[in-house]
Amino acid sequence: MANHKTRTNNPESVKSNLLDAAAEILIHESAQKLTLNLVAQKAGVSKGGLLHHFPSKEKLLDGLFHRELNLFRDEILATMEKDPVKTGRAARAYIGLGNASNPQDKSYIILRQLLSVMLSDSKLSQEWTRIYWQTIKSTGLFEESSPLMILCCLAADGLSLWEILGAEKLNGIQYEEIQNIIEHITHSKKIEQ
Repeated sequence: MANHKTRTNNPESVKSNLLDAAAEILIHESAQKLTLNLVAQKAGVSKGGLLHHFPSKEKLLDGLFHRELNLFRDEILATMEKDPVKTGRAARAYIGLGNASNPQDKSYIILRQLLSVMLSDSKLSQEWTRIYWQTIKSTGLFEESSPLMILCCLAADGLSLWEILGAEKLNGIQYEEIQNIIEHITHSKKIEQ
C-alpha cells in the first residue's frame, strides 16, 4: 500500500522529493530496479503526480542528472573561491571533487548508477556529455587552465572512471598516489602558461 503524503501546492518541493526518492533507490538498489511506481511510493506521491513532473523514467533520471550536475558545479565554484592560489585552482577544484575515493559517498553512488544508464544509451550519452561539458565550462575551468591543467583534469576523470567501474589496482599502485601526483602538478609554477 502506498504511503501518500498530504498534497502540497509547492510543485518544486514535490519535484525535489521525487528526485530524492529516485536518488535513494539508486543508492540502495540499482538503476534497473528504479521504477516510476517505486519512486512515487517512496516519495509519497501518486503515480499521476509523478508523471505530471516526470512523464517517463528517462525524464526522471534526466532531472536527477541535472540536479547532481548543478550541485557539482556549485561545489567547484565554492572550492575555487576558497583556494588562495589562483593558478590551477579551477583544475584543483575539479580534480578534488571528482575524486571518487569514498565509495560510501552518496554522490559517488548516484554518479556510478547514472553512468551505468548513460553507457547503455548512446543518445543519452551524447546529450549528457554535452550538458556535462557545458556545465563544467561555466566554472571557468577551460579559461583558467593551461593544456597541462586540462590534461590533469582528464587524467583525474580517467582515474575516477576506473574507480567507478571497479577496475583492479595497477601492480600495487594506489589511486591516492596518482591523485597526489595530479594535484602536485596543479600547484607547479611552471605550468602557468
